[in-house]
Amino acid sequence: MKVENGDYIVAIDLGTNTVVAMIGTKGEDGRIRVIDREVSAVQGAGMIRGEIKNIDLVSRSIKEAVDAIGERQGIRITEAYAGISGQHIRSVKQPYYVFASRGGEIRQEDVRQLHDSMRNVPAPEGEKILQIIPQNYIVDDEEETANPVGTFGNKLASTFNIILGDSVAINRLEMALKRVDIVPLGLFLNAIASAEAVLTPDEKEEGVAVVDIGAGTTDVVVYQKNIIRHVGIIPMGGNVINKDIRSYGILEKHVENLKTRYGEAMRDAAQPDKYITTPGLSAKASKEISSQNLAAIIEARMLDIIDFVVEELKKSGFQDRLAAGVVLTGGGAQLKHVETLFKGYTGMDARVAGAESTLDGESLETAGQPAMATAVGILARAFDERAQNKTSRSKQQVVRPAREEKPVTEPASPVKRKLNDFYRSGSRPHEEEGAGLQDDAYEPEYKPKRKPGLFSKLREKVINMFDEEIEDNEI
Repeated sequence: MKVENGDYIVAIDLGTNTVVAMIGTKGEDGRIRVIDREVSAVQGAGMIRGEIKNIDLVSRSIKEAVDAIGERQGIRITEAYAGISGQHIRSVKQPYYVFASRGGEIRQEDVRQLHDSMRNVPAPEGEKILQIIPQNYIVDDEEETANPVGTFGNKLASTFNIILGDSVAINRLEMALKRVDIVPLGLFLNAIASAEAVLTPDEKEEGVAVVDIGAGTTDVVVYQKNIIRHVGIIPMGGNVINKDIRSYGILEKHVENLKTRYGEAMRDAAQPDKYITTPGLSAKASKEISSQNLAAIIEARMLDIIDFVVEELKKSGFQDRLAAGVVLTGGGAQLKHVETLFKGYTGMDARVAGAESTLDGESLETAGQPAMATAVGILARAFDERAQNKTSRSKQQVVRPAREEKPVTEPASPVKRKLNDFYRSGSRPHEEEGAGLQDDAYEPEYKPKRKPGLFSKLREKVINMFDEEIEDNEI
């Protein structure tokens, strides 16, 4: 498949063990068409649990994957969207409200003001805001609604799920791309990209958890009523299985192939009399492991991961409202019987999925595997963002004032405190002194001071003479 025109996007999924570069377009039916993709290995300890530790090794892997696509397609790739993960990612929730601007009716401008207020909140020191997700809207402290525009009320409130990432980790990712002359057009959270690629609209509405089992981390995203309710990153993935297999004397270069080709996630499902032989340091030093022992290693570590996943679901507060169960994806989800193990251990429905619901038919063979879900999700989110930006620009070009008006100076945003302060205090912003969002909380209009009169001068002298007494009596 070849690039036919310039309307394509490049996505780069930086994993702990591999870098996936993918180029694609979006069809009229809204599905992603993958033109080409390349997977390159990350050598050594370039990435640890989703974070860059050696920028030279990671940059080399990015260049290898991108150059391979460029050579096959006859193009030079100079910009891309990338995904980010790692245990530094965290999500925090913050409530906010504004008052209706006019007429007791909630308008789009009120929703915009509510969102703008949150966007003006600076991130905690050492972190950057990756995404702000409104959880719900409540008008006049009554019922929750997905679309408040057009409802009647004076107060519009929402709770926002704010996704934060470590500034150093984000900067390192951008540096790795720039080092190979690739401009990062945007960063998307891997966990959400994977979820968007594998879920159906019904699953998002009914309640579902997506568990993306990577090499270094396992990402958990919870949806309910079509809203992202929780994001959690578990610092454990398929590599912990590899370490245990290595303890049997299997050479490291053979471990991954042994696990993915012969491994199973349930010991009871493995053949008891089957043995696998792998090369050793010499022809006479080959290593042998039974299929049941290999499955027992995988099962034990997968159960550890499942325990952490269950804790994340409990932390989300939606563990009992996931009617669609759990969707497993990522490279670790390709192990045999992993969905059966998950269902038997947790009692929740589980299925393994790639990006079948997002890709067109021609791309399924190339990118339909669970290991490709994140890269496909990055492509899908990039196309959505591009479309939103085009819509915003077109609106700005079409809308014109009916007559020339004097410019209005907006009051400075009252939101000055940082997110860490919000969550330490546990109070709503408007309850803190000087942090309210009501119109009357803005700085008052400046009025010039008048020169003090005779009475004012006399009063000042009295105050200076009896300062302590006046303070005690609160005059």
